[in-house]
Amino acid sequence: MIIAVEGGDQAGKKTQTMMLAKALRSQKIKTAVFNFPDYRTTIGKEINSYLHGKRKFSPEIIHYLYALNRWEKLDEIKKSAAKNSILIMNRYYHSNLVYGMANGLDKKWLQNLDAELPRTDLVILLDISQNESFSRKKSKRDRFEKNKEFSKKISQIYR
Repeated sequence: MIIAVEGGDQAGKKTQTMMLAKALRSQKIKTAVFNFPDYRTTIGKEINSYLHGKRKFSPEIIHYLYALNRWEKLDEIKKSAAKNSILIMNRYYHSNLVYGMANGLDKKWLQNLDAELPRTDLVILLDISQNESFSRKKSKRDRFEKNKEFSKKISQIYR
């Protein structure tokens, strides 16, 4: 089973992902957690550079990189799925779809980027107000987190 925890920036995805994993493990349910983007990979490092203004990419390229970041973890996801009952994704392909659409990209094109990845069985959407999001992290926000208009678009598309 694959569960994705989704939502806008600072919605509490990481916290809820870890709490869910802890609760499942306390019930002796084998669980693995994946965080996307995974900044430890080669592609993840490029994404991080982009988010913090050190690299410039077109919307198509950055969303292609987001998809590639998941693809470069595919073997690990498959191995983990064989050993664990539940995989929890802190962001998954849904984020690329929503953020890409907010960046003006074609929905079908975005869906095709991740079409062959393992599908989710359950998506948990965390929804918070913009004011709450911006109050949770006041500094060191990345290029998406800083943009209130973009944040508003994200919330609208998720809904």
